[in-house]
Amino acid sequence: MVRLHEKSESEAADALKRAALKLFAERGVDGVTVREIAAAAGQRNHGAVGYHFGSKAEMIRTLVVDGAQLINERRITMLNEMEASGRAISLEDVLGVMVYPSIDVAPQYEEECFNRFIVLFSMTHRALFLEILGGRWNSGFQRCLEYLRGFMGHLPKATQTERIIFIESYLGSVLAAREARLADTSRVQRTWARPATLDHLVATMAAIVRAP
Repeated sequence: MVRLHEKSESEAADALKRAALKLFAERGVDGVTVREIAAAAGQRNHGAVGYHFGSKAEMIRTLVVDGAQLINERRITMLNEMEASGRAISLEDVLGVMVYPSIDVAPQYEEECFNRFIVLFSMTHRALFLEILGGRWNSGFQRCLEYLRGFMGHLPKATQTERIIFIESYLGSVLAAREARLADTSRVQRTWARPATLDHLVATMAAIVRAP
């Protein structure tokens, strides 16, 4: 757990989290040392990660939970508002709940990198990733999957499951690719900077659901 005492310590912990998230997104959690995190955060003390978080593993846990909890809260809010409206909920509505809450997860950071971090981490440390979530911070996502199955009545159950796996992988990889392109300031990212690109992502996810 993060230990918050004085404001200066809180700011130092935030700087460490920003530095770690960016480095983890670029190189994966196994490719980054606590010394590198401290240096990137402007901390002279190489033990800063241990002081504020206890260990590198606890820092990773904190970063996962911070982002997952925020995304989950956004998804639940959107779903509750749609269900309370009394109107028919479309496939595109549900897919939008899966996409848009994952954008700007840490707006105070210099660049978006949470999706890159989480995709790499979940690929290389799947069991640990699921253990950290513990079924607590993905309830909104699970509600979305229940809706998706309702839109896939034309498919056998096994095929529905395959489509859901495809959608999960597609969503993560596209959002991670978007972040990587937006972080590349050496060129103009016309496609990825357009809000309409996310709408197009939703449309292509809908095509996966509706395909015969």
